[in-house]
Amino acid sequence: MTLELSGKTVLVTRPREQAAELRSLLEERGAAVLVQPSIAILPPETWDAVDAALQSVERRDFDWVLFSSANGVRFFLERIAAERRARFFADAQTSVAAVGPGTAAALDDFGVSVDLVPTKEYNAEGLVDALRDAETSLDGKRLLSVRASRGRDVLSKEAAKLGATVREVVAYRSVDVETPDAAILDALRSNRIDFGTVASSATAKALARLFGAAITQTRWVALSPLTADALRSVGVEPAAVAEESTLAKLVDAVVAAAK
Repeated sequence: MTLELSGKTVLVTRPREQAAELRSLLEERGAAVLVQPSIAILPPETWDAVDAALQSVERRDFDWVLFSSANGVRFFLERIAAERRARFFADAQTSVAAVGPGTAAALDDFGVSVDLVPTKEYNAEGLVDALRDAETSLDGKRLLSVRASRGRDVLSKEAAKLGATVREVVAYRSVDVETPDAAILDALRSNRIDFGTVASSATAKALARLFGAAITQTRWVALSPLTADALRSVGVEPAAVAEESTLAKLVDAVVAAAK
């Protein structure tokens, strides 16, 4: 593989436990990679709502369970005994949908078969469109949306508009990192970071709080148009936006911006 990013320093801002894949992809293209999470992923303050949702799935209360992130997959499925995960949704006669390939891969890692992944947009709107196409109509369908403590509620609202009954369950918390690594902040302020990657709207907004005015001292590449809009909302015009909301395409966008 061509080392198009040789000599470039790229900042990864994903939660630390999720940074490895993107870091590896960037290093394969020759980049020197720094990691500074802007948000941290934590369990919910109580598991009561998640456990109640799992019991509802077992009672066959839902037609679909919708996963909007790999984090939601991990926290939700880790509440199910390991030996039951692969058959859990099938036994409950419940279909499973993932917002994109990364989330689908996380489900596969747990042995869960995925019934639906959007083929166009890997976001809430794309997932609702895919559900509507798969079901012809969502009228009367019962959906469980597994989500974070913050973020857009587009999925539930749009599905409800189409006649679905939607229940949301918060499977994990997303909280801002309050203090940046001093060395990374210094590198940013002194223009020694060529690009930063932003993989979610929450990350974009947290970065503005974490770095303050120094956020303008590098070029930022966004995972999706929604993430790009979040950057613009904090006064940063993205240098590039990934063609698809995947980490591989995010790296391609960094390479394109570096040319």
